[in-house]
Amino acid sequence: MNPELRDLAKQYARALQEYVAGRGEAALQEACDMGRKALSDGVGVHDMAAIQHRALLKSLMRVRTREESSSTLRAASRFIVESLLPFEMSHRRSQEVNAALRESEERYRSVVDTARDIIFTLSADGKIMSMNPVFETVTGWSRTEWIGKDFLPLVHPDDRPRAAEIYQAVLKGQVPPLFELGVRAKSGFTIPGEFVATPLARGSRIVGVLGVARDITDRKRAERALRHLNEALEEEVKRIAHALHDEAGQLLASVHIGLADVARDLPAPAARRLEDVRGLLDKIEEQLRHLSHELRPTILDDLGLGPALEFLAEGVSKRTGLQITVEGSPGKRLPAPTETALYRIVQEALTNVTKHAQATRVYIKFMRNRRFLRGVIRDDGVGFDVPAVLTRRGARGLGLTGIRERLHAVGGSLEIIATPRGGTQLILTVPVEADNAESDSPR
Repeated sequence: MNPELRDLAKQYARALQEYVAGRGEAALQEACDMGRKALSDGVGVHDMAAIQHRALLKSLMRVRTREESSSTLRAASRFIVESLLPFEMSHRRSQEVNAALRESEERYRSVVDTARDIIFTLSADGKIMSMNPVFETVTGWSRTEWIGKDFLPLVHPDDRPRAAEIYQAVLKGQVPPLFELGVRAKSGFTIPGEFVATPLARGSRIVGVLGVARDITDRKRAERALRHLNEALEEEVKRIAHALHDEAGQLLASVHIGLADVARDLPAPAARRLEDVRGLLDKIEEQLRHLSHELRPTILDDLGLGPALEFLAEGVSKRTGLQITVEGSPGKRLPAPTETALYRIVQEALTNVTKHAQATRVYIKFMRNRRFLRGVIRDDGVGFDVPAVLTRRGARGLGLTGIRERLHAVGGSLEIIATPRGGTQLILTVPVEADNAESDSPR
């Protein structure tokens, strides 16, 4: 018996003897205190039983009659029960905690097993530790085929470097934003997946990664359909723009020639009034030219997004009086659908500002890094309540919805920052090919 237990045994024997001798409630309280201290010191129930046994034997060795023996046993039983009360209470609390943990684990398991998304955990060395049953439904693989194996072979080869980079970042405690990866199905097809990943911690130590993956096949299909629809609409807009520019321009030119012929046969006062009419026709022709260019600016096809936005801002500024500043550069030429989408988005945003914002200034800026093109459109207008407007789906709500849908069609996202009387800011993010080129040359 170690020194600590020996001291406890001496205290226990002394306190038991005092209780048997009639010390009363004070001795019982001391028994309870000794039991509580023994529990906090890590003394086990078996050690306490051994101490109690020895103390009881010592007490019984002092008795001379059967009556004294019976009285000692009764007193010792009460003393022993009192000293074991802290152990009983601790055991009961432990049972309650374990029951609550089991119930919580069952609820967690029920949520994980019935979730519509794939929930998985990865170890610190990249091995798959767990996956819920949805993995089998989505991919066709059995979970047993992948548990304990490296996760990277499940990822499409083109996405593996990025997946490995994100995995290492999460192990360092970073929480990346939503990201997309291709997942290999057992059939050989690639499933587009949207992922979120967070560090899996045990205490203060990161031991792996907890992730959630969603099959976004239907969304990608809808984005492709929307992209095709937008392309068809752009072709129709291009046709209308050409009709305005060419056909209406030819008609106006014919009217000018006819008016010039008529003017030669009119007296001077009437000819001067006709000149005023020709001046109005010139303004109409100029407006039609601007309208056709804004519907489908050839500058967008020829020179790219930056010059096209400057041309758009100049036209809107002349018509409305808004002070519009365009800064930054989209960098290297983007795919035609992306440039068209961004041009239409800025166009729609300026229309919203003109109709609703009561603004005097608009600031447009595009910045490009290795993976993303980010754009900011900010005005100094009256602002609005974003949730209320998007829920109401009025003219402005539809415009914002259209902007978001155009962005989604090219894989982008939209953030709206607005408060009543505090102006509005649209933040556009579009993925781009990784490159360092800054050319904005024609295609």
